[in-house]
Amino acid sequence: MPGEPTLPNEHYPDYFQIVTVPFNHTFEATAAHTVPFMYVEPRASNGTGIVVDSIAIGISVVEGAAETVEVVHATTVDATSGFVSIQTAATSVNALGTTIPTINTSNNFVPAGSWLMLKFDAAQANTHGCVTIRFRSRLK
Repeated sequence: MPGEPTLPNEHYPDYFQIVTVPFNHTFEATAAHTVPFMYVEPRASNGTGIVVDSIAIGISVVEGAAETVEVVHATTVDATSGFVSIQTAATSVNALGTTIPTINTSNNFVPAGSWLMLKFDAAQANTHGCVTIRFRSRLK
């Protein structure tokens, strides 16, 4: 409704959500080969962050080279180092189809104020695909 004030994030219930983000080779412009796709808001009620419970990476156009992508988090959107990988191993972008990476449960907590990113190991000339993550803000 027009004129509706914004609701502070501390008034939201716990997050249990799925985020899907398409990507293609033209999105990746940074020297670190990263594509930021989600900011983790601080929340007054728990303020801690989110837990990534699943990742699916789909590749619809392959790179053609032995290159990889992984879901990482960093404290700044323009980070060039200090990435924390949420996966146990990077995913190849050289094969069509869907990959469900194994979650690194030591690194799947993403602190508030961090950015979730796709991190490629090299510049992508052709890769097109999509990443889907399922996450929650309620900790066990």
